[in-house]
Amino acid sequence: VLTLSNGQDIFLSPITEKNKLEATTATLEGNTLVYPETDTTTAPVYHKITIPRGGEYILRLADGTRVWLNSETELEYPVVFTKKQRQVFLKGEAYFQVAKDCQKPFIVKSGEYQLQVYGTEFNLNTYHTDRIEAVLVKGSIGFRANAGCKEIVLQPEQLGIANTGNGKTEVLDVDVYPYIAWKNKDMVFVNERLESIMEKIERWYDVNVFFQNERLKDLRFYGDMKRYSDIREILAYLEKSSDVRFQVNGRTLIVCEK
Repeated sequence: VLTLSNGQDIFLSPITEKNKLEATTATLEGNTLVYPETDTTTAPVYHKITIPRGGEYILRLADGTRVWLNSETELEYPVVFTKKQRQVFLKGEAYFQVAKDCQKPFIVKSGEYQLQVYGTEFNLNTYHTDRIEAVLVKGSIGFRANAGCKEIVLQPEQLGIANTGNGKTEVLDVDVYPYIAWKNKDMVFVNERLESIMEKIERWYDVNVFFQNERLKDLRFYGDMKRYSDIREILAYLEKSSDVRFQVNGRTLIVCEK
């Protein structure tokens, strides 16, 4: 759903009527919403795009930056960037391919958290309010857990975890692919807790998950499969490689012991 500055909502799909987008200057190219590349010195006008559970979308901003938006995500952004800076506001998860512009920093804000970009590709996960995860694929990014923290600079193949409450940050060397696999419609688990996997499944398949036993949340899995496989295939894989079984009732999924 695209929300204009006047509050009007436009439901986006490949068949959205062109006349509904005329006032926005944006155009649709398949499943990508594209804004023209232009510049302005006037105050920015903001749009917001909201991705529901089970959805995803791609956006090309006015500076040429491409953004892949995961399920249950909101991005607020200016239709045209000003001369001084490029700033957007994120809730949820997105993969950014930022157009390089040394004269105009690209800033992503999420509450008190701020990430400053220097022409790069990275994934930013803000689903959990107590921590934010930034994974750098290429280029350079600097981030602050909150306004009072010193900026931490990440190198490619690093994960930065920021605690938004106490301002503490942790930087780890990682294999970035499991963190960005969703963008390519893949599901990759590397020693991942079942609770974390189920959180993703809730968002991707629009279901509600309940654990019959809290102990099951700590089971860990390895796996690599297509994200848009039938949910039953994913559940069968998890059942086959562990002591869990799943009961499905409509949009409710119950995790049980075998």
